[in-house]
Amino acid sequence: MSEYPDYLRDAHPGRHTYGTLSYNRRSKCWTIRGEPCVTELAKRLFPGCDGRGRGVARFTAHRRIIGDLNWLMLRYPLEIRESDRKRWEESLDEAREYAFRREQALSAPETAQPPEGSFSGTLLPFQQEGLGFMLASRRCLLADEMGLGKTVQALSFLATTAAYPAILVVPPHLIRNWQREIERFLNPDGRLRVHVIKGLTSQPLPEADIYLIHYLLLRGWKQALPQMGFSAVIFDEIQELRHGGTEKYSAASLLAEGCERVIGLSGTPIYNKGSEIWNVVNILDFRAWCDGYGNHLVRDPALLGDHLRREGLILRRTKQEVLTELPPKRRLVQEIDADDRVYRELMRPVIELL
Repeated sequence: MSEYPDYLRDAHPGRHTYGTLSYNRRSKCWTIRGEPCVTELAKRLFPGCDGRGRGVARFTAHRRIIGDLNWLMLRYPLEIRESDRKRWEESLDEAREYAFRREQALSAPETAQPPEGSFSGTLLPFQQEGLGFMLASRRCLLADEMGLGKTVQALSFLATTAAYPAILVVPPHLIRNWQREIERFLNPDGRLRVHVIKGLTSQPLPEADIYLIHYLLLRGWKQALPQMGFSAVIFDEIQELRHGGTEKYSAASLLAEGCERVIGLSGTPIYNKGSEIWNVVNILDFRAWCDGYGNHLVRDPALLGDHLRREGLILRRTKQEVLTELPPKRRLVQEIDADDRVYRELMRPVIELL
């Protein structure tokens, strides 16, 4: 692999080490046990780092946080437990690969098209860019304004990656719409098996390529869904997860943790409360920042948006930006049945009150 950032170069222990680094297989985290000057600094510096008591700091084992941990070790060398050395080297290689791919995506934005025969639709140029972004990032937030085809782009992502089985988590009132869009763009010939999850209990589910569930049911399926081996999860209107500390949020977090590809869709991604956008982005793959950790206001939402874009986590386009690519507006007239007699009868009590 070509060049990667300096913070991901090998951290060689010197004559003095500040503690040990080991892997906790049960918690899936890297644990530092060492001098408080290192462990307390880590807990203050990295919001994703925790650990009870002085002299202990834990880092979740995923590619973004591995980079933070390695950066810390460049300044404060740690002795890696021999039985965990191979795992650490593999984790560091994954972090480097991710950093390299992210830089490539940022320096040369690419467009992509679904493979022929996998997608029944035509993507507009900006939607091709959206597909390219999702393919490069794998865990990200597509935050286009309403009406720019986030659903279509997400389905083109599934068509391109063939990341089945996949699960779509959507608001209750959008279940039928997603069923229609799947049938239209992914499954006109009925080759894919689609199942809508119903009920609050973790009953056995039939085999399917795409599962649909709404947010209100996540709590009841919290333990079962992460065990089903989904390759991808798409959270539509992911701002539903802006409040942490709930069973719904916990279930979504466990589901996302077990998937290689996690896509969030939202037309309103930035909120004033830093804790809200932190919760949304944390489901995807990262910890955002605000004026203070967890409960303060975002001082400059535009600056936060720039930071998330640089990290390859968010892509947002407005209608104004892609106006030249959009098809002409169409006026659709929908006729509905009406009965004036019934209307007057129903309105009589209201009119009398008025």
